[in-house]
Amino acid sequence: MRRAANGVAIVAAFAVTLAAGNAIAGEIPGIRPLLPTLQESDLEVSFGNDFLGRGGSVDDFRTHQVVISAKIADRWRANIDYSILTFSGEPEPGRLDQVAISLGYELVNLRTETRVDSISLGSGLRSVGRFAGDRIQNGFHRIISSEIEDLPYTGNSDGDLTAWVDARRYRAIRAPADDEFMGAWQKGYWLQASSLVTTAGQWDSSATVLAVLSKPGNDIWLGIRSDWREGYDDVVLRETASAEDDLSIVLGVRFGPLVIETVQQVNNDASYGQLRLVSSENRMRRHGTDVGRTRAGMSFSILMPDVQLRLTGRVPLSLLTAGSSSWRAAAIAGLEYGEPQYKSDASLFVRSRQLDAAIEFERPLTAGSDWLHAYWSAGAGWRDEKLVSIGETGSGSAMPVGRATITAGAGLRFDGAGSADGWRLRIQLGLVGRRPLSDANVDLNGRSFRVQRSAIDLELGVAVDF
Repeated sequence: MRRAANGVAIVAAFAVTLAAGNAIAGEIPGIRPLLPTLQESDLEVSFGNDFLGRGGSVDDFRTHQVVISAKIADRWRANIDYSILTFSGEPEPGRLDQVAISLGYELVNLRTETRVDSISLGSGLRSVGRFAGDRIQNGFHRIISSEIEDLPYTGNSDGDLTAWVDARRYRAIRAPADDEFMGAWQKGYWLQASSLVTTAGQWDSSATVLAVLSKPGNDIWLGIRSDWREGYDDVVLRETASAEDDLSIVLGVRFGPLVIETVQQVNNDASYGQLRLVSSENRMRRHGTDVGRTRAGMSFSILMPDVQLRLTGRVPLSLLTAGSSSWRAAAIAGLEYGEPQYKSDASLFVRSRQLDAAIEFERPLTAGSDWLHAYWSAGAGWRDEKLVSIGETGSGSAMPVGRATITAGAGLRFDGAGSADGWRLRIQLGLVGRRPLSDANVDLNGRSFRVQRSAIDLELGVAVDF
């Protein structure tokens, strides 16, 4: 029961962090964030937000950041970073979305239980422009009843090449001992230095020094980090770089697959935090699982760019698959809610509710373990939408419209915690789509709008199996 409660707590922390509104600074786009733990990870999904900082006193600069880092081969790692940048100050308020992708190779990889030496080199592409950041930010803000940010996009780039280097070092300075305070913890320190340059003349660097307490499954760290940003011309990029260029105090903890970290800046009165989910195939192989077994469970996820919260429940359906098949079937019931922005109009939102049911098929993709699963689903449901107007153009709402809807989903699930006392936590990355059987036109403030449109959204979430 205690471990099951921990799983529910992880889901709750994930939900609150994603729903919180603002961030002030963040990681260097294109470089994997530091994870000061001896546990090697094959997948990391990081969500940056100031909910774990000082609570959103300023809604500007790197207001949201999602980083996905995955090991794709021995010593090779891919990184994807998506950031929403805003600046509401004078004289040129505006916004930009930033996407960075990179591939890195670990030139040095020396790892034991008491020391780590790692040097990675990488290259990639970084671009700014309009990548649905206004829809994502304002969709989150509508869910938590926060202020809408109606800012113009200030520019775009075709894409700048990047090159980066990242060095990490860990040393244990005292082994666990039973006869001292916190004796079960190994004491050590982590050092990291990273630097990235672009063909546009931008230069981002950071250096971190952390004191770390570690034991199997848990880590605690405290230290300082310094960031430098140079070479930015666009006003939104320049103001974001200025906010991130500072000395910070770092405090973080890891509970199994869950990492929570807060970074408190010293001079800029700014702060941010991140929640990270970590998955490791090697850990799964060590612990062992009932490979291919379908379990009852639930999942919580965020849909983007049409921001909605999705909660699903799942029960096994063993009658639909043969006993020798690697595929397993389940019946799922889903509930969605949100108020996504209507296209690029920050004064219009679609208040949406959906109930659906589907059949899902899932199978393991890694031989001998339950670390990685593929899944797909198909079903139907009912969706209600009501167009809502806010702001200077007038407030009001149109008549709600309901339609029967066909649903489908597909993606990957990565085990994050391994099987323990009858439950496990998994990271879910996929796509979810809907197609209403017919669309509709509604009238609002003297204009006609089309609602009940087909859509495909990215789904990021966590699943807990019992």
